[in-house]
Amino acid sequence: MFPRNQFRPVEKGDNWRVRLIKYESGSDLVTKGGFEHPYQFGLLKLNRILGAIYYEDSDVLGEAKKVPVFSSTVRARLLRPLKKAFEIAQPDEVIDFSFMLKEQVLVFFSNDFFTSGIMFIKDGKLNIVFRTINFKGVNYSEAIRQFIGDPTNRPIANPWKLVPGPGMALKKVERSTFSLFQQPFYTNWLIIDLDYDFRPAPIRKRHRMKRDQQVEELTPQAEAPRIKFESPGVKRHQTIRRGSSALDDPEIRRKLRILRELYNKGDISRATYERKKEELLSP
Repeated sequence: MFPRNQFRPVEKGDNWRVRLIKYESGSDLVTKGGFEHPYQFGLLKLNRILGAIYYEDSDVLGEAKKVPVFSSTVRARLLRPLKKAFEIAQPDEVIDFSFMLKEQVLVFFSNDFFTSGIMFIKDGKLNIVFRTINFKGVNYSEAIRQFIGDPTNRPIANPWKLVPGPGMALKKVERSTFSLFQQPFYTNWLIIDLDYDFRPAPIRKRHRMKRDQQVEELTPQAEAPRIKFESPGVKRHQTIRRGSSALDDPEIRRKLRILRELYNKGDISRATYERKKEELLSP
């Protein structure tokens, strides 16, 4: 048994962390547990889901704009820790995440933006509930002390709101707790259909992470195009021309299909895919 609302660490850096939390105080949902964990996420699928999450914010002129919550830089750091967290989480634990972004303003000034929330699988869907998104003006240590606890407790008022895309919906408020002065849904709670085929996550560079030497920089392989299997007659580049005769071998074709599937699921990198394909096609 874990102590009251304690956590199990997964991975962390200077300005981000991923951990597992077992809530013993909070909403009925998180205290009762019953989550579908452990859960196996492919990096490609997880990257596409996170890359499709947007919120609406207002700029200095008061004009609303859609902004991605998880930029490509953030996903590059958090994808593997989040994948690992889902793989080791228990049915009574949620995945807790937080990160700090830096946005350059003019030459000598910059702003820090803090985002925090929890994730869990329930009823075959991914739930992401935010405590805050891009909160400005505090350092990371101060922010994680300020934004704590169970964000599923009740609908909260935010200066921002999530913008559900295809395959997503906001959590509805139960009728028994709904009043005329409440919103009929949680603006901070997104429910995501895991069966929906999300498009490749676009690369946008609005923010950058504060310098962190503990985390390996990587480019999520989902940013690369999916690999399609080439037929024996296709001669698009030198590798295929040199190994075209090998493609006549049914066993090599079978191995190439398996290799392609491993890459598209996110189990191997693009570099590993190309190297193994070259080995199979070499005479």
